Amino acid sequence: MAGVEVTIKSVEGNKLAEDVTSDSSVNFNVNANLVESERNPGKLTIKFTIELSTDPDVAKMTIAGTAVLSGDDKEIDSLITPKEGESVPPVFMKIYQKVYAVLYLVSGSLRIPYPSPGLLKGVRLASAREMSQALSTPARNALI
Repeated sequence: MAGVEVTIKSVEGNKLAEDVTSDSSVNFNVNANLVESERNPGKLTIKFTIELSTDPDVAKMTIAGTAVLSGDDKEIDSLITPKEGESVPPVFMKIYQKVYAVLYLVSGSLRIPYPSPGLLKGVRLASAREMSQALSTPARNALI
């Protein structure tokens, strides 16, 4: 069975409205960018950036790092290929599960709404251009 080892390189959390609390009602938008950075037999390294923003626009979190997939090539390919009828590859689910605890802690620290583990159903993979534009937006109340 293929393994996925996730290393977080950066985390940023922004509280965009002062009247927001962890109990505020929001919808989360998830944008993700996954880029293959190195491939060897039995090992694939992916750089990732995941951005969570809210509607209404009261909070934003970004987490970035690397995921190293290990296993035989067929197992690795099954993790990076979206299943029929889905737009998100299974490796994204694995990454999100491993970084969720950090996102939860950032939310609590900033007293902003907590993201749900069930967010995975509405994910859109962003292009590298979209992510670089989003990441260049000035941040307020940066955590890390």
